[in-house]
Amino acid sequence: MRGAPLTTAEQGRQDAARAGPSAAAPATAPGASAAAAVPTAPAAREAPEASAFPAVATRTFARRVDEVPVARRFIRDTLADHPASVDAELLACELVTNAVQHATDAARVTVAVTHRGPVVHVDVIDDGQTGLPHWREADGHDEDGRGFQLVNEIAQRWGFLREPAGTCVWFELAP
Repeated sequence: MRGAPLTTAEQGRQDAARAGPSAAAPATAPGASAAAAVPTAPAAREAPEASAFPAVATRTFARRVDEVPVARRFIRDTLADHPASVDAELLACELVTNAVQHATDAARVTVAVTHRGPVVHVDVIDDGQTGLPHWREADGHDEDGRGFQLVNEIAQRWGFLREPAGTCVWFELAP
């Protein structure tokens, strides 16, 4: 399996840059990490080159089935010719579909795409108040239950963060 959970030290370094309290949900699947990694720009005093800052695009969709292909096009257009665009499109579509199907009290799903060089980070955030993402074992004839299995196999890292305002399921790709 390619998905690798963040170590406590890695997560601590990444979370140090985040502001505000959060209630991270426990990981419930092999390869999952419970907290989202958010890429941050270097401190202003470092005066990095413009290419050192990540490219970011965010769009919010209604939590409706007919918005899933629109979200898929958003990922495709945002990443254009990026080497990880096909995998990012597939995984983001799976996560948006999960939010539409399972975050029954949510009204919106937000997709945020960040990329710097070869690394792509995607957050899929719903504003629902109930439920947690969870791993399902799908049998050969099951029609669903494979979304997190795909994410776990394709993404280098992934996880989720549950806060009072909603749930963020994220993944990272580095071809």
